[in-house]
Amino acid sequence: MELQELLQRALKMEEDGRNFYLEGAGRVKNQLAKEVLNHLADDELDHIERIKEGYERITKNEPFATKEIQGLKRSSREYFENIFTEAQKKSQELIKHEAEELDILKTALDLESKSHQFYSEQIGEQSDEQVKQFLDFLASEEYRHYNLIFNTIQYITNPTDWYYQEEKPIFEGG
Repeated sequence: MELQELLQRALKMEEDGRNFYLEGAGRVKNQLAKEVLNHLADDELDHIERIKEGYERITKNEPFATKEIQGLKRSSREYFENIFTEAQKKSQELIKHEAEELDILKTALDLESKSHQFYSEQIGEQSDEQVKQFLDFLASEEYRHYNLIFNTIQYITNPTDWYYQEEKPIFEGG
């Protein structure tokens, strides 16, 4: 796939993802799900801006380059904890989930999985190291988003099991 076509496709995927997350955030009642979807929409906007920046450079026959991306990377756990803390501040009690909310989150999970796969496959097709690094960044972002959504689904469907799996409590005998 040519670089220009790749960036056009990536831009469309990110825009579609952002629109889906914003629409989903407007439909869910669960505060954690709402926070997650809003944060994902914000991340997609950042990706859109970076893709546009790269696209502009190649259409002007300039070398592909984007702003520094290393400082943006955070672990999935850190990301989830920050969003969870925000959700708790806005709602004393996380509202019970509804079936539609789970459908939205499961669709989001599928979108992130497909985006990750697309970016990962495209890395091998590119020769420019900066393009490869950018695609690797996007792939890792989609993987982080996938983990965030997966954790959110696990938490809102069964918080006790989620806590046990994530926190790995130590039981003392006596």
